[in-house]
Amino acid sequence: MGLELSSNSGPLKKQRQQVLQDFIADLPAGIEKKRYRVGELPHLELADNAFDLALCSHFLFLYSELFDYAFHRDSIVELLRVAREIRIFPLLTLKQQRSPYLEPLLEELQKQAYSVSIEKVPYEFQKGGNEMLRIGKLTGY
Repeated sequence: MGLELSSNSGPLKKQRQQVLQDFIADLPAGIEKKRYRVGELPHLELADNAFDLALCSHFLFLYSELFDYAFHRDSIVELLRVAREIRIFPLLTLKQQRSPYLEPLLEELQKQAYSVSIEKVPYEFQKGGNEMLRIGKLTGY
């Protein structure tokens, strides 16, 4: 399955429009059934280990010029508190450069006994933005 790389045309645009329509259609019932929750990093009002997976899309790293290293670190640690694994995409800033916080955060997380990996993904919304950070809790810690 190949996805077109431009977010403004073709199959990817149609897929994104459909996802948005599905979300909007589900929102009232999702709110009523508490499938959607509002929160604000770096502090979430959720129980420890409430989720198997937390996704952070187009926020952390993207706005490195607005949010400092401590905010990124604290947000990631908070996401790891509430989820067994987190995935962050993309790893670029708005200027399409790798975030200056990425490497120091990887080192810090590895020292704290988390598994970290950067994985290629089959799509890119920003030129060169086809990598995802995966962070997980190691067992036994």
